[in-house]
Amino acid sequence: MTESNIDINSLKINEEKQKEEENKDNNKNKSKKELKKLQKQQYKQQKKEEKKNNKVNKVINEGVPEINEEKINFSEPKTDREAYQVEVKHVREIYDRIALHFDSTRYKAWPIVENFLGQVKVGSIGVDVGCGNGKYLGINKDSHLIGSDICNNFASICNEKHYESLVADNLYLPYKTDSFDYAISIAVIHHFSTFERRTEALREIIRVLKSGATLLITSWAMTQKWKGKNYEYQDVMVPWLFQNQFDMTKKQHQPQQQQQQQQQQQQQQQQQQQQDENQKENNNENEEGDKIIEKSGSQYEVYHRYYHLFEDGEFEKMVSQIPECEMIENNLDHDNYYCFIKKK
Repeated sequence: MTESNIDINSLKINEEKQKEEENKDNNKNKSKKELKKLQKQQYKQQKKEEKKNNKVNKVINEGVPEINEEKINFSEPKTDREAYQVEVKHVREIYDRIALHFDSTRYKAWPIVENFLGQVKVGSIGVDVGCGNGKYLGINKDSHLIGSDICNNFASICNEKHYESLVADNLYLPYKTDSFDYAISIAVIHHFSTFERRTEALREIIRVLKSGATLLITSWAMTQKWKGKNYEYQDVMVPWLFQNQFDMTKKQHQPQQQQQQQQQQQQQQQQQQQQDENQKENNNENEEGDKIIEKSGSQYEVYHRYYHLFEDGEFEKMVSQIPECEMIENNLDHDNYYCFIKKK
């Protein structure tokens, strides 16, 4: 072997050693970066656990929870009386308070509901249980849809729009058995705080339907990926940021001309409010949990609404308790379960 060949081999060996050293350094740097990333993830997880453990879960007024954050975990009411108190305080009273504000943000029909209403027979009579501001009552002009809601102010808003609506409790509907050709109940059943009350609410709607009639019922789902939410509990409180300009008590004492001016102002503000404070389902975040907060130069009162988020199989379990009906379809759309249930 010549001297030049030895030199070339030596150079190759040196180059290989140098590459090995460089690879070791790169791997070491890579390991350091991965370690730092892992440490950051562990730190975030630790802070998240600490935040969860520090949540206050005090229960006052015989089972009504004290709200400190956007979403909290609390035990299901032990008695029907406690459940009733939760629903009065965190559903009925709040929606009565925010009814006008709610009306200014709820005007677009959900396509699934709109399609269902568009397919009912001409001349048929249906019922919308928990009709809210009545946005579905005028969808199909060839069918008559009667509305009912537990909140007096919602019934008043519907009547002002020349829709037929009355104040009624979903658990005790004021209709005769076998009265309606179809029914809808949109985003209502999740406001009942126990399985028994949710089942009875469903049973009562089935009671007033004719044999062979169909009910379309929906609820919020535990899975909220579409809205970018990640609820850890099934029973949560969701805040509504309320502006005093939508106070129904003030509206009732205003002259008609002032009411018209206020309605025009409300319409002008709808687009901004939809994008900012009440986008999608008004799942606004209020980290401080204060009763009054300020955003974008405006003050808001924070009201927390009770929701039971449905898991897969819950509607089937409820239907199994009611022999008079059967499940036709149960599916998930935009983080909402929608079910078609037929009365036998």
